[in-house]
Parts: sequence; structure tokens; C-alpha cells
Amino acid sequence: MASVTVGRSDFDQSFKGRAARTFKRISSREGVQHLIRMNKRFGDRLGTQFAAALTYLSFLSLVPILMVLFSIAGFVLVNNQELLDQLRQGIADQIPSQQLAGTINEVLDTAIDQRIGVGIVGLLIALYSGIGWMGNLREALEAQWRPVWEEDPAKEDNFALATVKDLGRLVGLGLAIAVTLGLTTAGTAIQTQILTWLGLEDQSWLTPVITVLTLLIAMVADVLIFLWLYRTLPGRQYQVPRAALIKGAVVAAVLFELLKSLLSFLLQLTSGSASWQVFGPIIGLLFFFNLVARMVLMVGAWIATSKGGPKAPEPEPEIPEAQVMVTRPVSRPRVAGLLGVGALIGWVTARRSK
Repeated sequence: MASVTVGRSDFDQSFKGRAARTFKRISSREGVQHLIRMNKRFGDRLGTQFAAALTYLSFLSLVPILMVLFSIAGFVLVNNQELLDQLRQGIADQIPSQQLAGTINEVLDTAIDQRIGVGIVGLLIALYSGIGWMGNLREALEAQWRPVWEEDPAKEDNFALATVKDLGRLVGLGLAIAVTLGLTTAGTAIQTQILTWLGLEDQSWLTPVITVLTLLIAMVADVLIFLWLYRTLPGRQYQVPRAALIKGAVVAAVLFELLKSLLSFLLQLTSGSASWQVFGPIIGLLFFFNLVARMVLMVGAWIATSKGGPKAPEPEPEIPEAQVMVTRPVSRPRVAGLLGVGALIGWVTARRSK
């Protein structure tokens, strides 16, 4: 029995030793060390708190954006009576209660009549909330990219200049998204048109091929957006290797598409629940916004902690303070008296020695 206990103890010690050596070997690899540095930077620079703020501001910005889109839809529908009738009929067909369908159609008519006011108010609120969102995103990325946590007050812009810059960045991001969406839409349309020309639009085996190509086009568009994001927002004063910047943009694009697929899957999975149809989209959007915000900041921390990233400045050598020596002038009679006393002491000492 004792031998069995000793053998089991030796086995446990051997297993623990091998596990410790394996863990040490894996953790010493550069890629793992890079992930550890990223996680530490994200936690030390309040990444979770910044992500929560971005989640709130992203959700808050949805309302004015929807107002602007609704206003645009009003301008389109007011000049297209056939499309407006189709929309009203679609509402009546989808909603079982005729009274509720009539109420919604009345709201639709009111919104179309007030499309100018709704559009102006929505645009102003969207600009206000969008500038705040962009400012928080910029500060969050700068916090991850700065070589030291403390921000240099000399490099801070005043409120007016910072607001103008954030507005320019917001417009730039909107243009980048519009261009990439246009490229994605055009790429998909071109694929469909080519298949039509070749007479292959009815081939079922081409469906997954088209899906993959569409996904690749969307990912290329996402890479361009994240490249712009990581190159523009943190500031030109923080230099990072181009290879790390490109890798980070690719990783962010892949993760973003995965998160979009996850959100779509969750919405489809819970679409049969009546309670989820009421609260599900709101909860799903909040969850999606938070995951995207954390992902963007984590990838930013990964780029910033790569080799060749922003480094903390070398501490300046300490210069000792100059010693101030104060001398007091001595009068000539005093010097003569001291010399006389010294001579007398020397004469007496010499006489005694004889």
C-alpha cells in the first residue's frame, strides 16, 4: 500500500513538473508574450470602462440616425405613391390588428408630412452624439497607444479645436463606410450580372461560391475601414510598424464579421419567442456594440504593444544641484595677528625641544 502511495506521489510530482515546463515553454513564445502584453495594456488603460462608454454612445446615436433615415424615406415615398401604397399594404398584411395597422399608417403619414423637421432635428442630434462618440473612441485608442498612461497637457487640443477635429474624423469615417459599402454592393451586383451573362444564375452550386465571394469583399471593405481607424484616430505622433498595423486591421475585420454572424444567429435563434421579439433586438444590439468596442480596443492594444511600437521616453539624468559656497573676507590685521601667534607657538615649541 505504501509503495502505491509513493508511486502516485512521484507520478503527481512528475506530471506537475512536466505541466510547469510546458506552460513555461508556451508562455515564453513571442506570440503569447505579445498577447499577455496586450491584455495587460487593455486592463491597465481602462479598456473595459472605455468599451462601456462607447456601447452607451453607440446605442444613443441610433435614435437620431433612424430619424435621419426615416426623413430620407419620407422624401422618397412622397414622390412615389405606388411605393407608399405597397408599404401601407405590407403593414396591413403583417399586423393582425386592423386598428393597430391604421394607427401605424397614420404615424407614417405624419412622419412623411414632417419629414423636413424630423430630418433637421435628427441630423443635429446625430452630429452632437456622433462627435461625442468619435471623441470617446479617439481618447480610448490614444489611451491604448500612448507609451505612458499620463497624457501630456502640452499636447492636448483646446475644446473648440478638438471638436472640429472630431467632426472631421466623423465625416471621414462616414465617407469611408459609404465608399466601402458602395464597393461591396457594386462587387455583389457585378457578380450577379456576370452570372446572368454566362447563363449560370440558376446553378445552385454557385450559391455558396457567391456567398464566400461576398463575404471576402465585405472583409476587404472592413480592412480598409479599420486601417483608416487605427492610422487616423490615435494620432500621427504614435508611430507603429506598418506590418503590425495591417495585421491588426485584418484581425479586426475577421473578428467583426464573426461578431456580425453571431448577432444574426442569435436573432434567428430566438425569433420564435414573443418576449424576445420585444426586448431581444435591444439586448442583442447592446451586446454586439460592447463586443465590437472591446474588440477594437484590444486590437489597438495589440498593435501598440508590438515590437517597434510607441516607447516610453528615456528618463532624463538627474543633475545634482550646484553647491553654493559663501566666503567671508578676512581683514589684514587679523591675518597678521594669526601669523604672529603661529610663529610664537612654533618658537616656543622649538625652544622646549632643545
